[in-house]
Amino acid sequence: MEETSLCCEQLPDGECIEVQKDEDGALIELDCQNGFSEGRKEFVAPAVGMEFESYDDAYNYYICYAKDVGFRVRVKNSWFKRNSREKYGAVLCCSSQGFKRIKDVNHLRKETRTGCPAMIRMRLVESQRWRVLEVMLEHNHMLGAKIHRSVKKMGTGMKRKLLPSSDAEGQTIKLYRALVIDAGGNGNSNSSARDDRTFCEFSNKLNLRKGDTQAIYNFLCRMQLTNPNFFYLMDFNDEGHLRNAFWVDARSRAACGYFGDVIYFDNTYVSNKFEIPLVTFVGINHHGQSVLLGCGLLAGETTESYTWLFRTWVKCMSGCSPHTIVTDRCKALQSAIVEVFPRSYHCFGLSLIMKKVPEKLGGLHNYDAIWKTLIKAVYETLKVIEFEAAWGFMIQRFGVSDHEWLCSLYEDRVRWAPVYLKDTFFAGMSAARPGESISPFFYRYVHKQTPLKEFLDKYELALHKKHKEESFADIESRSSSPLLKTKCSFELQLSRMYTRDMFKKFQLEVEEMYSCFGTTQLHVDGPIIIFLVKERVLIEGNRRDIKDFEVLYSRTAGEVRCICSCFNFYGYLCRHALCALNFNGVEEIPHKYILSRWKKDYKRLYVPDHSSGSADDTDRVQWSNQLFRSALQVVEEGILTLDHYNVALQSLEESLSKVHDVEQRQE
Repeated sequence: MEETSLCCEQLPDGECIEVQKDEDGALIELDCQNGFSEGRKEFVAPAVGMEFESYDDAYNYYICYAKDVGFRVRVKNSWFKRNSREKYGAVLCCSSQGFKRIKDVNHLRKETRTGCPAMIRMRLVESQRWRVLEVMLEHNHMLGAKIHRSVKKMGTGMKRKLLPSSDAEGQTIKLYRALVIDAGGNGNSNSSARDDRTFCEFSNKLNLRKGDTQAIYNFLCRMQLTNPNFFYLMDFNDEGHLRNAFWVDARSRAACGYFGDVIYFDNTYVSNKFEIPLVTFVGINHHGQSVLLGCGLLAGETTESYTWLFRTWVKCMSGCSPHTIVTDRCKALQSAIVEVFPRSYHCFGLSLIMKKVPEKLGGLHNYDAIWKTLIKAVYETLKVIEFEAAWGFMIQRFGVSDHEWLCSLYEDRVRWAPVYLKDTFFAGMSAARPGESISPFFYRYVHKQTPLKEFLDKYELALHKKHKEESFADIESRSSSPLLKTKCSFELQLSRMYTRDMFKKFQLEVEEMYSCFGTTQLHVDGPIIIFLVKERVLIEGNRRDIKDFEVLYSRTAGEVRCICSCFNFYGYLCRHALCALNFNGVEEIPHKYILSRWKKDYKRLYVPDHSSGSADDTDRVQWSNQLFRSALQVVEEGILTLDHYNVALQSLEESLSKVHDVEQRQE
């Protein structure tokens, strides 16, 4: 398929160079005037859900965005209808995507492709608009003015043919301005005024569209009628305008009692200026799946708004306070957590930080080398002294000691670098390995332009899908036994206790015990023995390198702890700790390392206790909460099979009959 590559590069004099491939694959240079005024706002990044009137509009938009960021664009794929030859799908990618074909290897031109993943995939939808379905923003090469450029001068006739008309240029400018305003920007960077629909960081009220207020009201009424124990609270400013809102459904309130020990507070929709200023409280259930623990709408990223939200959440959850809170880096958020959750450990999401690296460092010289050095410092160091040395080497080697973002990141290192967080329990939310990330709970349901009304309509659908996934996982875990892959007693032990998904994660550690070797005693300090376990770890190019891991073991205390801290990060013992136990003749994992939160019957055997004592004789709200939690356990057990359902239904009917008997006796 023929590929076309276009690029407009910003020049000091305000002009641009438009480059197009000729039939030979060489790049052709065209001179044209820059249609955008100096000092313009940064062009909005593509996002899933964006729609355009035509393919040309979408294509021109991505070209403008590419010029603004500093890379070339190529049409990777196009799809056409068989009969009409009408285009209905396309993938636009960075020109550095892929690698040179084998037949071109002997050509003398310099290799410029790096296998870059940046791209957008779009498709013609029923509304006859082009919708963006998939986006990759990260590049694996340097961006900006220093990109390698190969151009070939061309004749006047060809140049005149390819030069865009003034109408087309004006259309592109209009498209640019419309997109920036829609995304919360402004077409004129010299103006401090914001569009009425723009999310303002210090706003004192929610910016609602026409009909949003009625949509919120209808949503809350519907949830109260159909969802017992549904809770919501509104915050109004002095003028009576809605400023903040919080709500949580009955299942989420019950789930907090089981899985509220570690929560991820997701404010990325707010910080990234989405149409919906949505924030979510998210936990991890016994299958390792994300579970919703509450939602909110915030007028602004202020300490006051976050404090109100957290206090409301604590009140709703009967004083529940998590052990660990994972968030994005935000000063206002940090201050609110210190005030409301003083005993919780507040950490910054590592994956959220690493996603910002291309944006923050992409324009630096030697970006690729800086990225590799940063990866090694963050993910491959096991001790604080190693991290400090690796970070210092990066700063000195690449001369970035004055880089503001890196300096602030280093100051906060105890809240995000894995070597400083080994004593903190994350239940799998640490994302402490390369490539891991924390996905938004409403992923696939919310994009940058999703209206509030549309989200409220999809809310119950999203929760229903999550509840269905958990129910299926419950049934699968209880009705079948996992396939064992080794003869290790540790594998057999946890196969009988853990849910299927969590067992598979632990099973991988058992299998990888065979990549470890040379377990030796390194040091003895009274009852504590330090072992050295060697492992062949994968490195670049699918090669393996030998790495040493220190494991502390105490037989008398029944404790084992590896320097990789897999247990605190993920909730199960690592291959190195298992090797140390096996070396000492231990055949069963110590009880303290078998977490109840991963067990198949966890929600059946564990009854959350939110109350501070016995039931209050007059507190009907407390009665309601406790009754609902108990009834919900019956419901969740009753949906496993038809027999479970019949028994549960009969029990509930009998219970209701007994309650009616009490009422009749009182009469």
